[in-house]
Amino acid sequence: MKFAKITGIMIAGAVLVILLAGCPSKTSDGGDSDTLTSPLDTPTIVISDSVQVDTAGINPREDSNTSKNDTLRPDPGAGRKASPDFTLEDMSGKSHVLSAYQGKVVLLDFWATTCGPCKQEIPHLVALYNKYKSQGFVAFGIGLDKKSNLERYLGANPIAYPVLVDERGSAATLYGVNAIPRTLLIDKKGRVAFDHIGYKPGMEAQIEQEITALLAE
Repeated sequence: MKFAKITGIMIAGAVLVILLAGCPSKTSDGGDSDTLTSPLDTPTIVISDSVQVDTAGINPREDSNTSKNDTLRPDPGAGRKASPDFTLEDMSGKSHVLSAYQGKVVLLDFWATTCGPCKQEIPHLVALYNKYKSQGFVAFGIGLDKKSNLERYLGANPIAYPVLVDERGSAATLYGVNAIPRTLLIDKKGRVAFDHIGYKPGMEAQIEQEITALLAE
């Protein structure tokens, strides 16, 4: 009888030990240890040959290599030569560096106060400047004359765009100017696109076409 009781107690104890071993232990923060290590509740990182990204909520961005134009746009000025850079002061003493105007279409007009054709052309250049200056077009009159002569002329005949003083002909030498007026158009990348020597009535229409073409590049 005693043996049966002892045996029953041992069996009950063994069952209790098995039950306790199967229960999850508590961690210091009060949670179950199984929950902290559960792959269902903690993030996992999978490294593979292919990377998968959840794109939900991400705004698509156009790839520069796969833009609307699948082929690269040819450069219409690939054969143009770089325009020689220079620094000249305007009538108020402000310095202008030609290369600082890259990104814009630039007109250079070499002229002098004693040049009749120059004075015929200038009003047409002023009209073109006023028409396209808001679209990224700039113009400079490069006066191959003494500053005092330029001041006297501009006092009676104002010019809307800046007039740069080139008394010594430094910029004129860079561009090989040996006859005036000499009108050049520089593209947005700082290259000589068009070059006109002299002036004849109606030439301004051609220059305007060239300006609009360069602005569109």
